[in-house]
Amino acid sequence: MNRQKIKQGDFGYISHKKKTEILKTIVFFAIPLSLYIAGYATTKSRLNVLTIVAILGMLPASKQLVSMIMYLKAHGISEADHEAIKEAVVPLCNSYDNIFTTYEKTYEVPSVVIRNGNVCGYVAKPYKDLKKLEDHITECAKKEGYQINTKIFDKLESYQNRLSTIKELEDATPEKDLAVREIIHEITL
Repeated sequence: MNRQKIKQGDFGYISHKKKTEILKTIVFFAIPLSLYIAGYATTKSRLNVLTIVAILGMLPASKQLVSMIMYLKAHGISEADHEAIKEAVVPLCNSYDNIFTTYEKTYEVPSVVIRNGNVCGYVAKPYKDLKKLEDHITECAKKEGYQINTKIFDKLESYQNRLSTIKELEDATPEKDLAVREIIHEITL
């Protein structure tokens, strides 16, 4: 079976990541549990070195559990929204299923498009403070040396209109667009 690896920014990334995070969490908890059981079975006491190793093994397992919970809370882009925008997004540098974490809040941005220093995104559920997210993205890009304009839309029609406008921009700089997309991937889950 020829399965292509789903990378960050691809359609379906969140649903794929949910499955892998669940499996990783099970494995991360199974290892310390099996060490504890092995130590208890061999010494007939919980006071042994394997118990200490098992307790220390719970630290990365707990961290993995937090990561799994973050992905389980996320929804990604819906099939209907993806179908509505996929034709307009195809020639542009884009990223799907983005989860931005700022200092105050977590934002789900199902679709982001980058072209010529313009970053526009679409949120399926309305947030009251989208300006904070826009400022966060702009500030992160500025720290890396890129001057960008960021606009996040909460209405699909407005986003589609912006995509048609952004497509018509000339002097496309694919290297810069890819670099900005990498910055976006660095600040998302």
